[in-house]
Amino acid sequence: MARWAGILLVGGLMGSWRSEATWAESEFRVGSELVLTLRTPDAPARLRLLKQRLEEILLQASSPQVQVSLDIPSPNPSTTGSGDPPAQAARILLNQQLLLEVTPADAKAHAAPQPADLARIWADRLQTVFNQESSRQQLFLGLGLPPHLTWQGRLYRRAERAAADTGRFVTDGTRIQDHVVYWEIPSGENPFDFTDKPTLPDPPPERLFLLNRHRQFVPYEL
Repeated sequence: MARWAGILLVGGLMGSWRSEATWAESEFRVGSELVLTLRTPDAPARLRLLKQRLEEILLQASSPQVQVSLDIPSPNPSTTGSGDPPAQAARILLNQQLLLEVTPADAKAHAAPQPADLARIWADRLQTVFNQESSRQQLFLGLGLPPHLTWQGRLYRRAERAAADTGRFVTDGTRIQDHVVYWEIPSGENPFDFTDKPTLPDPPPERLFLLNRHRQFVPYEL
């Protein structure tokens, strides 16, 4: 089992006594919210691609508000008759960009009549999750920032919430992993007493801060 950035991957092999029988299942989560499950042999690879697309789309987003939509192809009149139309893949879009293609194999694995039916369910779940403030925090807070920092032999882990800007954050321009590091002036000390070139305390404080793309101070804690 492997976890990263709000995504849970679960892979498995069933019926190993038959070499042609393979099965894999992967779950896509935002924080603790289960959004969708892929149940095709290539599920882990598709989930990695979904994660990559999600990060790329969110990095381009001008605000934490995102919109889920669908691209469902119309049935080909030449192939429709008295029976059901042939299954066609449906696409889930995020901010009008492709996030996930829902295939006939997905529909079959979930006992859905058509890929479009399953795509509608997954799209509704996605939009519900993206509409939640807690989910947006988890998605956007650390976007483009490392999960941890190492400074002077100390390991700092990224917190889950932004810190309120009280006007007490300073920096001397020190960079870690190409990010400018800030720290907070200790309580009881006058921020006006600090010079234009403050010096990072030695030993470093228990919390360091990086600015995310929305100008929020993201704490990193020991």
